[in-house]
Amino acid sequence: MKPAIALKKEDVFRVLERLLRMSIEQNEPFMEPIVMVGGTAMIAHELRKQSFDVDLFVRDFSIDIVRRVETEFRAEYGDAFRIDVTSIENIWGFIMLRDIADAEPDSEIRIEDRCYTLRKLSIEDLFFLKLDSGREKDIADLSILIGHTDMNRLVDRFNIIWKWHGDPDGVLGLADEFVSFMQARGHNPVEIIERLKLPASMIELLAETWEGNLYE
Repeated sequence: MKPAIALKKEDVFRVLERLLRMSIEQNEPFMEPIVMVGGTAMIAHELRKQSFDVDLFVRDFSIDIVRRVETEFRAEYGDAFRIDVTSIENIWGFIMLRDIADAEPDSEIRIEDRCYTLRKLSIEDLFFLKLDSGREKDIADLSILIGHTDMNRLVDRFNIIWKWHGDPDGVLGLADEFVSFMQARGHNPVEIIERLKLPASMIELLAETWEGNLYE
């Protein structure tokens, strides 16, 4: 078994270019938007130097082409190398990013006479997807992400995406995790809760949970 070799940013773009080129050759072009997610988005934001996978959201694509390119690059990057492509807007977890087509442009790849725009999930989207997942490896990334955003941007994004949560009962838990994470970094829970545009019943429950916790 060939050992895993980490991909740097330039390696990720080599894989993406090969995917796009083969899709054109086989007359099965990737349908934009093409959005880097997960660890690939963190590489694009220069928050991580390397990864062992290529993670993408693509509106429409050929699974066969993805598997063929994946097999090609395993000879170079090891048997564990994966190209993880999804066309489902919740990426992973329960939050549907219904505006994912508007993700921030990162760069372009030109294949002959076609030009593809590569986009990347915002730091705020990455933060909430990882916070909601509860996976140990994602929780570890939160400390990196928080250093490249601020409470105002996180609150603003929360107030949009909570409505797209696929589990209504999970919204309150996500809000509580958010307040807890920010409180641990010196923010007043009351001030955060007051800015969350949640239903009154949820705000009341959050306030009860945090009553007496930095309320004095």
